[in-house]
Amino acid sequence: MNSAVVFLLGMAGALAPEVVRLYAIRQNPTKFKWSWFYLLVSVAYGALGGVIALVLPATTYWAALYVGVSTPVLVNTIVRKGKESGQTELKGPGNGRKDSHVDSYLKGL
Repeated sequence: MNSAVVFLLGMAGALAPEVVRLYAIRQNPTKFKWSWFYLLVSVAYGALGGVIALVLPATTYWAALYVGVSTPVLVNTIVRKGKESGQTELKGPGNGRKDSHVDSYLKGL
């Protein structure tokens, strides 16, 4: 298998959840903030998906795409758990906090 194709399929797979998420929130743009952070994290997810597809023994192109698709879910879960364990947050609807760029990105999936 061609490693460049494996990398690109892993990258495309990693970006697929973002495309789906953007399509899903098209009617409610207040749930999403465009920023340079968002673009940089998306590129990083894509690159990470490509690298993981190369590192894992992806024996088919389908497997490379699947590895890419699962990359953002894995990373988001790890980051969310890390944030939740180190954060004390006021409970209830009236705490008045606005989501940061990181929170806006992570709550998307």
